[in-house]
Amino acid sequence: MGPAAIEHKTRLSKDLESNKDLLDEKLAFDKNFDIVRREMTIGGIKTLMLFVDAFANAELMTEILRNLTTLERKDLCVDAFQKLFNRHINYVEVAQSDYLEDVVEKMLSGPLALFVDGSAKAILLDVRTYPVRSPAEPDLEKVVRGSRDGFTETLVFNTALVRRRIRDPRLRMEYVQAGNRSKTDIVISYVADIANEDLVDSIREKISSINLDGLPMAEKAVEELITPGSYWNPLPRVRYTERPDVAAIHLLEGHVLVMVDTSPSVMITPATYFHHLQHAEEYRQSPAPGVYLSWVRFLGVGISLFLMPLWLLAVLQPQLLPPALKFIGPDKIGAIPIFCSFLSPSWLWTWCAWPPSTPPPPWPPPWD
Repeated sequence: MGPAAIEHKTRLSKDLESNKDLLDEKLAFDKNFDIVRREMTIGGIKTLMLFVDAFANAELMTEILRNLTTLERKDLCVDAFQKLFNRHINYVEVAQSDYLEDVVEKMLSGPLALFVDGSAKAILLDVRTYPVRSPAEPDLEKVVRGSRDGFTETLVFNTALVRRRIRDPRLRMEYVQAGNRSKTDIVISYVADIANEDLVDSIREKISSINLDGLPMAEKAVEELITPGSYWNPLPRVRYTERPDVAAIHLLEGHVLVMVDTSPSVMITPATYFHHLQHAEEYRQSPAPGVYLSWVRFLGVGISLFLMPLWLLAVLQPQLLPPALKFIGPDKIGAIPIFCSFLSPSWLWTWCAWPPSTPPPPWPPPWD
């Protein structure tokens, strides 16, 4: 944190009542029912606990407080804050903070903030727990054989699924935040001696330069802000996956992953057109069936790209056809141009399949 950033932050006070006033001004306790305050006396010293309801793990908090409530005045008579931090809080994920803005930002992310009267610091205990679902197999990337787990909306679970597959000390999980108001958690993952450092630096710099209030659309909003190219380009510029094994394979190939909190989709960059034609099932087959499935997919893409244009060309320019293929095309050109007849079915299908904003009323109407 640079000196310029520190100058704009508010230092905590040694007086607990002053800190309470600062927090009330910042968080408006009377208008936020889910922000819980708990004032306690520990070893004869006034303390204040602050946390977001449903983010804090009640069992962990109970275990920690069970030890603190047994303390006496003699246990905290000198330098109570450091004794609490170093000796009496029997928990691993504990940190300190000197600034009001840092405490509020961390507390709104889930950790519990503990203020001690007579100390200008706060203790942050990461006892958070998020509403999560189990890592089930993604619906869009199912395989016949293979793992059945998938990414979830919780960032730390996703990083754990990747580290379980790549136990390399050179695997990096860089944590950054974006969004002036949302403070969205983002992780840039890569293998240090495989990935291109210039690409990693470029992604890190672009994410750090995001200047928006928030990223409610998670990974899609990040993609539009960090990927190069025109916004009118319909082709995808990155690949998404919800499978940890697919993400691990791409890491070992030198790709960089971008994980955004609240989204089960992991961004893989850089990606070419052929990366979108790969499927996890190919890696679960023997070489011959895997290559066969790949070529069938490539052939299908080629047919979809060239068959209809070639048919249209044959209809518009029948003199180009050899005698054996003269049966292609209509015997007589109608009043509607061939090109319009070519496009109208797709337009009609799109119009019919478009979901209406409100469902039509039932017909016939129900009788009273």
